[in-house]
Amino acid sequence: MNTSTLHRSSFGRIYLLTVEGFFSSLRPLLIFHAIMAVAFFGFPFLTLFLTRGFNIQEAFLELAGVYATGGVIGPYLIGTIIYILIWINKCVHKPSPGAYTQIPASAGEKMISIALLSLGYYLISLLSTLIISGIFGIFVPGGFSNVLEWALPIRYFYGLFSSIQYIAIVLGALHLPLLVTLCMIHFRKAIFGLCAAAFVEFSGFLIFLTIVLNFEEEIYRYTIEHPLTDRDYAWIVLIFFGLIDLFLTWAIYHRLKTIQIK
Repeated sequence: MNTSTLHRSSFGRIYLLTVEGFFSSLRPLLIFHAIMAVAFFGFPFLTLFLTRGFNIQEAFLELAGVYATGGVIGPYLIGTIIYILIWINKCVHKPSPGAYTQIPASAGEKMISIALLSLGYYLISLLSTLIISGIFGIFVPGGFSNVLEWALPIRYFYGLFSSIQYIAIVLGALHLPLLVTLCMIHFRKAIFGLCAAAFVEFSGFLIFLTIVLNFEEEIYRYTIEHPLTDRDYAWIVLIFFGLIDLFLTWAIYHRLKTIQIK
């Protein structure tokens, strides 16, 4: 495939970075999923097999009963998020040549490519766990429907929140992965990045809590005199976390531009 024409446009360079980045990280990604499969399926099954009198059928059905209700999805996705953050750290700071050092591109194009790959890795894990849970659900009465209910919870939340509230929830949840990503890019050691993110998040929460407690009476009096609706609270959260997310996104871009992934 002739890629010379792709280098001329921003979209082409993002495409090349994403494709090359995916295939260059395919081996560690497969190793990660193999480790997760052993940790979340192999060891639990072996433990149940040994504690259930070496009864394979009973051990399998008990394991299927847990995983058919989506019991593995949460821990698996948390492990995937940790893997993605460590991958970002290695991708930025590794000394060996890679897609992000060999293909000339701007810091913004590299940031978009890394974000696309991170989202892709997350969706791969989500799809994998849903398929595995669905397979286990076949052997449990009502198990497959439970997986679908967990995977498609939109019908439970439909009409519960307004569009503004949905956006506020997303922006509020987005600030943490952006913060950890920034710390993983800033520090060469992944463990330092995780510790720094935890420290910043905990310090921010303590500062916010201190401010609220110091002005508790004023806040209470204001809410009594000027009652706020759920939509008003949603706008406050949206603006507050929206500004934080914008700042963190800019900081990630600035840091990538500074270190130049070299």
